[in-house]
Amino acid sequence: MTTPDDNNLPQSPAPAPAKDTKPAMSNWPLGLAVVVIGGLLLARNLGFELFFLDFHNWWAFFILLAAIGPLQQAFSFYRKEGLGAAVANSLVSAGAIIFIALMFLLDMSFGTWWPIFVMIGGLYMMTSRNRA
Repeated sequence: MTTPDDNNLPQSPAPAPAKDTKPAMSNWPLGLAVVVIGGLLLARNLGFELFFLDFHNWWAFFILLAAIGPLQQAFSFYRKEGLGAAVANSLVSAGAIIFIALMFLLDMSFGTWWPIFVMIGGLYMMTSRNRA
């Protein structure tokens, strides 16, 4: 009498992993920043004097929001790998974004400060990881 080979039996599919219903932790800082900005703009519309919105270029604060991503990434890399090239690279990216926002907020002259961008490019090259 022949018996079926155990290797030829159909396999039942593995159960699907349970879905995580918690909100993504990586999105809360950016969401919080947007809520705070909306609250500040509402307060201004309701008659509260906010000195930092009196700048003619207050919109440059929105550029600072772009620095949140690289700062989160730097923190994540630091927790996973410790202090290294990935952390430094993310911090250079965040620093470049912050510098651009400060140039607008403080009315800094691009004609004077443009060499900083050359320096940022060099720092970025020094800290970039080999992605191959």
